[in-house]
Amino acid sequence: MREELETVEAAPSETRSEETEVVVIFFDDMKGSTVLKERLAAASDEQAFQILRKEHDALVSEVITRDGAGEVIKSTGDGLLAIFRKPSVAVERAIEIQERFHEHPFIKVRIGMDMGEVSVESDSLRHRDAFGRHVDWASRAMELSDAGHICVTRSVYTDAFSWIRKSRIAWKEHGPHRVKAGEVPLEIFEPYNANVVTPLEVLRGEKVTPDIPEVPAAPVAVPGAVELSREDIRLARSWEAVARDGREFALNGAGMMYWFKVPLGGVCYPEGFRNFLQPALENPRISKIRFMLDSSSEKIPQIWKDLVLPLLEDWAQQRPCRSGIEGDDMSGRFFAEGEHNVSVGWVFGDLSQEFTPCFKLFVQDPDTDEDSDVRAQIFLATAFRTVRFKDGSVHQVRIPDAVLRVEPRGNDSLLQALNVVANQWDALFI
Repeated sequence: MREELETVEAAPSETRSEETEVVVIFFDDMKGSTVLKERLAAASDEQAFQILRKEHDALVSEVITRDGAGEVIKSTGDGLLAIFRKPSVAVERAIEIQERFHEHPFIKVRIGMDMGEVSVESDSLRHRDAFGRHVDWASRAMELSDAGHICVTRSVYTDAFSWIRKSRIAWKEHGPHRVKAGEVPLEIFEPYNANVVTPLEVLRGEKVTPDIPEVPAAPVAVPGAVELSREDIRLARSWEAVARDGREFALNGAGMMYWFKVPLGGVCYPEGFRNFLQPALENPRISKIRFMLDSSSEKIPQIWKDLVLPLLEDWAQQRPCRSGIEGDDMSGRFFAEGEHNVSVGWVFGDLSQEFTPCFKLFVQDPDTDEDSDVRAQIFLATAFRTVRFKDGSVHQVRIPDAVLRVEPRGNDSLLQALNVVANQWDALFI
């Protein structure tokens, strides 16, 4: 494939044209190619690296172009530039490329993608090149990534996440990053196969902390009140921010996770399950997840039995682990035992008279040596949303529309109160 890319040139008489298109820009390169080239040359000869390079080009090109999903535009030296029409397909093919190179002894690639309107240069045979800021941003996303990983911008994530149906694809939000000081920061997300790799802890570039404007407020003295700083408590108001906040907790939390009186709108359909509960199941630092569910509403037990439990079973069946469900109508436990043991317990009770708000709480698991901070999210309000279930029926469910995120610094009293509520129910879990 590379030989074709490098030797097939437009004849002088051919007319080149240029037009704009909205596409996904895909960049990849062989990580550490210079060092690899020198090592192979010393151990073998100069041609050894060229053989690997051709192997890389052939595999990546085959995955990209299969079924007409994408088009390889040109070689970039140690990688390829390609375009896709569908962000979801672009992410799935990038995941496949990383899976197929995962066990390769020499070839490790990093991938970056962005989406937007670019200028595409063509001749009578095919597309020859692409230009524009989205091409530059895709290249920057690749530079932020590392061997065996994929970084995409928010535009790719927003469209791909809604369409991808493969549950093995998980996401990690890395936040705004840039390669060099002075560049426009890009919001970076990392798709990955949770059965093959773990996401990057940190990206290669500089993480950018967004400026938060100060909002002056007159201090009000309340006797006995605990003073809370803005750094310790953060309010996420929009549903998008609430979802992003909850996912970040699931990805990066540690210990035991309690969900108290939580509205099942967050986990009653596959997209919500994948966004909140699945990342917690796959987080090796989370060992137990416990739900205290309100039985006073008929829909909560129905949603749990008809939707959540089958999703848990489907998730386990796709992994090399021993799993099962045990319990009765009032309480139960799902367990998965493999490389990372995790259990999901649930208890039903009449919570209609509880004045405690819905909350999610992380506490240290006494059965492990994992050292973790107590953290919490408090759902300040819920709203009704109409969702369509697998059987095609439409239901009203409640979802959180605001979250108070509580960090451990200076909030001991509040976190202790939530912990007491969780402990009151702890003996009921099996």
